[in-house]
Amino acid sequence: MPERKLDRELEKVRNDLKAMSKLVQKSLKDAMVALKNRDMELSLKVIKLDDEINTLYREIEERCIHTIALHQPVAGDLRFISTTMNVASNLERIGDYSKDIAMILPFIVNEKSENEEKLLQEMGKIAGKMSRDAIDAFINRDKEKVDEVNINEEKIDVLYESIFPKLKEMVKMNCNKVPLALNLLLVARCLERIGDHSVNISNRTMYAISGRRKYL
Repeated sequence: MPERKLDRELEKVRNDLKAMSKLVQKSLKDAMVALKNRDMELSLKVIKLDDEINTLYREIEERCIHTIALHQPVAGDLRFISTTMNVASNLERIGDYSKDIAMILPFIVNEKSENEEKLLQEMGKIAGKMSRDAIDAFINRDKEKVDEVNINEEKIDVLYESIFPKLKEMVKMNCNKVPLALNLLLVARCLERIGDHSVNISNRTMYAISGRRKYL
């Protein structure tokens, strides 16, 4: 069977989404390394990288709209394209939260809290795995990866719930740590939201695979 022009367009969309995912993964990883090492130079690179992510997001969105208008896909092809736009939107938000973590760094560059920040680094690792698994699930139509994302959502939620009492105790012991505690809580919130967006991607993946609206 000859290759359809639509198939070539769909492959371009997949490749663009993979490229965007790599940038987002790098952004999150570098943001967490910058936080751990209080690396201002690296945090600035994360902030700058967000422009590349946003540009690629717009290109994916435009390509999807163009593909729908030009080829009028139906059924599974249409679900894939429409879901791709939603997946790309969630990736863009993950990039935004990574940038937000990097932007917090100047406010805490001269302060550290080892025990509490170990929890944040653990959250960061789980959030990174969730976003990787979510994209792999979508690109490869892999239901097992979807299950892994949902399992890790529970783990990241448990860590998020445990960070506040620890930060509260830190402030009780030293009231001068209030600004640090608030900023670390913001980091935890960003990571928790990254997990939520990964779950959104995995839910959309199930919709793209099954066509069942309960996943929307």
